[in-house]
Amino acid sequence: MDELDEILGAERKEPTTFHPVNERSHDAWFPGNEAASLVIQVGHIWEDLLALIELRANAADEYSKRLLLKYGIIEVRSLIEVFDRLQSIVMKANTFDPRERQGWREITAEEKEKAKELFKAYSEAKKGTSQKVILDWQQVMVFWDSVTPDLINPLLATIPPAFDFVKELDLFEWNRVPREGSIEVIGGMLRPEYFEVTE
Repeated sequence: MDELDEILGAERKEPTTFHPVNERSHDAWFPGNEAASLVIQVGHIWEDLLALIELRANAADEYSKRLLLKYGIIEVRSLIEVFDRLQSIVMKANTFDPRERQGWREITAEEKEKAKELFKAYSEAKKGTSQKVILDWQQVMVFWDSVTPDLINPLLATIPPAFDFVKELDLFEWNRVPREGSIEVIGGMLRPEYFEVTE
């Protein structure tokens, strides 16, 4: 019997989070609201950025290094767009006092203050980057000649701490269909006042 329990236990895997490339199984937790979808996008873009940085570090010639940096900057532009939307959701989130009640898709005033502090550093870093990466053809030529990692390093330094903090907030819903005819949802606290009762 112990062997059977061990075999069955080995087959049970913790469900993972959806990934657009690596995890699409029916057991994965899929984003259930915009905030969760944005968290997935930020993670995926960040993963691509890290791959580009590694490829650039191993590139042999200067042209390849600049080309890979250019694609890294394109990814940073995408990251800014997605991260700004996530920032907006966090900063517009309702707050609650945990001494009085439990929040639902809300954050505490302390969490909002911490997020504000982290997003302030991000916004400062973005000011020096975002306008420089939207270019016409003349600017593209100048940009190509002068592009350096210093252009995006401030953003790359400020996004991870903000993202690590934000992804732990109670703003995300996840769902999955582990077997036909059932759906599991996490992240939402179901309270009677959210349902209309009809007789």
